[in-house]
Amino acid sequence: MFLNNTSFQRIAVLLLIAMACMLAPALAESSSVAAAANVAVTEIGIDPEVLMQDDTGTVKIGIKNSGSDSVSISRAEILSEDLEVINYQTYDSVGSLGPGNSMEFTFQIRADAKDGMYFPMFYLDFTDAGSLRYPIPIKVDNTPIIVTVIDAPDSFSPDSKDEITLSVSNPRECVINSVTVTPGGEGITTTQSGIFIGTLEPDQEKTVTFEVTAEKPTTLSFDVSYRNGANQHQSTLALPVTIGDRKVAAELVVNNVEVGQSASGTTISGDITNAGLKDAKSVMVTVGDPAQPVDPNPVYVIGALEPDDFSSFEVTCTIQGASEIPLIIEYRDEDGKIFEEEFPISSSSQGQVSQEPGIRNSPSAGNRPGGMMGFGSGLGSIPFLEIGVVLVVTIGVLFAWRKGILARILNRIRNRGRE
Repeated sequence: MFLNNTSFQRIAVLLLIAMACMLAPALAESSSVAAAANVAVTEIGIDPEVLMQDDTGTVKIGIKNSGSDSVSISRAEILSEDLEVINYQTYDSVGSLGPGNSMEFTFQIRADAKDGMYFPMFYLDFTDAGSLRYPIPIKVDNTPIIVTVIDAPDSFSPDSKDEITLSVSNPRECVINSVTVTPGGEGITTTQSGIFIGTLEPDQEKTVTFEVTAEKPTTLSFDVSYRNGANQHQSTLALPVTIGDRKVAAELVVNNVEVGQSASGTTISGDITNAGLKDAKSVMVTVGDPAQPVDPNPVYVIGALEPDDFSSFEVTCTIQGASEIPLIIEYRDEDGKIFEEEFPISSSSQGQVSQEPGIRNSPSAGNRPGGMMGFGSGLGSIPFLEIGVVLVVTIGVLFAWRKGILARILNRIRNRGRE
């Protein structure tokens, strides 16, 4: 049996249609694979750059289609055996990515792992062309912020302010933010309730100083809070506080004391030295009961005394029948707190001071260091009138000698002797 031309043509057409149907999927798949090959990861962002243990961070992944055909994407995800991906189902349905277009995916991860470097895998599944896989490097490092003491007293003086200086540094590989230092402790009072440092770059250090008053032995704590990305962290520095009598404040010493009698009453003079390590301000000197301050100097105002500085004083008073005169010295510290010290002065003999802390016996007037002609070191005890008279007489004699007046007087005296 032979086919005519018409039948043969029909059979050929049917064969061609069948072959086209068989080749179409392969050609389409080949075209999709070629298009998907133009999709690539172009950007990765991790915040924070280095996670601490149990931190939550974000991973942003940008892709771009650099081809001339659209690419169909079924889903995008990050898979990891070490880190937890919180929103792993967010991109289960993506869609098409047009030619020249970009797309960004954001994932949340939790670093529930020990310190180390991890590589969770980013998967981009294409609808007709397999998938794209890309490892994401993520580092976990639990190194905390470092807080150290730069300067602090060995012991604290009761009810007085002491300064403590701290160093706060960032040993991590990434920036930390919102750094705040807050002091605390039972029986602790501070001028600053907290100090905000702000941002610390990697390997950066900043110092803070607190004024601290301790009422009793206790533990002074400094809580340092900071953020690594959006994660809040805290470090604590504990400092034992001991109470002791430290000579860091102003310490006034009375010496070179003289007690004399005058028509107006008893005069007490001497020197006051600041043997402490801080300024004494508004220093005033007077006397207490049973002595009564009287004019002309009932209260002697010295003013400020710096460390190792001294000043003379002179007060006048009346006293009857008492062997000691309470010398009262009042002063203020840098915070305006008032201090008062009492020094018993013997009234039985000149130049004697009772043996009390901060008081030394005055040397005799003739041997006092800095004394002049036995007048003493007090400015008020120098006899200016007598010195002036001596100077005037001396100047007159020198003038008479230079003008020849002295020679003429001596010649007259000799002539009268001869007569």
